[in-house]
Formats: sequence, C-alpha cells, structure tokens
Amino acid sequence: MAALHCIVKLGGSAVTHKDCFESLKVEALQRAAGIVHALHRRGQRCIIVHGAGSFGHFQAKEFNVSKGSMEYSVDADYLRRGLCLTRLSVTKLNHLVTEELVKHGIPAVGISPFGAWKAAGEEVVRADVAAVLEALEAGYVPVLHGDAVLDVKQHCCILSGDTIIEILSQELSPKHVVFLTDVDGIYDQPPDNPDAKLVDSIVTHLDGTFEPDVLTSALPHDITGGVKLKIQTATSIVAKSRGAVTVFICKLESESAEGACTQGEIRTGQGTKIFLAASTS
Repeated sequence: MAALHCIVKLGGSAVTHKDCFESLKVEALQRAAGIVHALHRRGQRCIIVHGAGSFGHFQAKEFNVSKGSMEYSVDADYLRRGLCLTRLSVTKLNHLVTEELVKHGIPAVGISPFGAWKAAGEEVVRADVAAVLEALEAGYVPVLHGDAVLDVKQHCCILSGDTIIEILSQELSPKHVVFLTDVDGIYDQPPDNPDAKLVDSIVTHLDGTFEPDVLTSALPHDITGGVKLKIQTATSIVAKSRGAVTVFICKLESESAEGACTQGEIRTGQGTKIFLAASTS
C-alpha cells in the first residue's frame, strides 16, 4: 500500500455549533469536504476522524456515559439508555460527514469504533486498526468518530477522536496529522481572553514534555478533554514517532488548512506546528 499521507481531525467545534444541540455548520463541513477532495485528487491517502461536537456530548454528559458505573451506583438500564442515545447522535453526525464527502466525489466510508474498540478503566485495550487499514488498501477514505464504547471495568466510557488519532498514528505512521479547529491554533491562554496570543510552534521532547506552557479551558458539556487533551495527543504523537510525524493545528476556515493537509505547511500566524526538539531527534 502507498504510504499514508495524513490523518485529518475535523474538530467538533469546527463542523458543529457545539453549544447548540445537534446543530451542523453546513458551510464549514462543505469546506472540509473540499480539502479532503484536494487530498483525494492528488492521490494522497488520508484518514478522517471527526469529533462529536453538539452531537453526543449532551447525552453523554446527562447520563454520565464517560464514567460509566465507576463513580457511583447507577441503574444499569439508565446507563445503557445513555450509551444508546449518545451513539444515535454521534453516528448521525458520522452519516452527515460521510454523506458530504461522498457528494464531493470522495469514496468515503464511515467506520464506528463501538464493537471493535474496547477500554478498561478508560484506557484502550483493543483497537481495530486492521479494519481501517483494509478500507485504505481497498481505495476508500475511512471516516471515524469519537464514540461511546464498552469498558470492562466500568461498563462504558467515551473514546475521543483524539485518542483514536493517537493510536492510528502509532500503528500507521502518517507523514503528518492535522487538527482542523474553529480557532487559528493553540493560544497561550483561552482564546476568548483578549490578551491571548497564538502559539506558532510547540517544541516537544522525547519524554513528552514541551514548551511553551499553555493555559486551557473547556466547555462544561465537553466530556472529551478539550484543548488540554488535544495538546497532550499532539505532543505524544510527535514524541512517540521520534519526530517522524509532525502535527499541525489550524482553523478549518483559514487559508492554511488545505496546505497543512496536502503539503504539511502552514502560513505564519495561521496555525500551530508541533515538532520534535532538534537536540533530541
């Protein structure tokens, strides 16, 4: 099989109105599909992973699906209902994303982690990377998503799209990973703060430490870790690949978005590049 060019994460906040129940950003999704089409037109193999955004997060929060039966005694039927409602919502979004890609002439196929991925205490113990690889080898563009999965210690938990990307990166070694978000990149503090400044680059070391320090925050209904998890995922991908994989975080609507995906390049002031420190490469 030809080398995997990139893994693209469509952030939940980039393609949905995250504070509005099951509300899609139609034009943003069309923009994302155009970028994936550019990859496909160039013959650059890619995997798409999208967040849940306003699809699934509210249900997961209400029914405490992320913690399952761990934190307190909970009615089993109540928890099962929460998992089912969460999955109905996230798979609805997966259908919408995949449908838009197909409309753009992309041979996209949705792949849901539930049933093929499993956790133990919120740590992944089984990941069906083979199914993703088989789809790639057959000429398709796999489209995965954050999901609710079974957990052998607490019945269920949330498997975030960022965690899926980290595992796929370790197993399939893409040239680069691109997180397309609703903001220009990583800021030194929450971007809604008027003093926030864009961090052009984050330098990672083999032990997973990085600089500069970044302050983060998350929406109250975001049960997947938000920006903090994204930074941890990005630096981990770079460190575990010993710098072979570079990570870019940029705004879906920016001029840099397509270039980050197709060429592994971003314009100054239009994204954050995460790479390995030269002294440890």
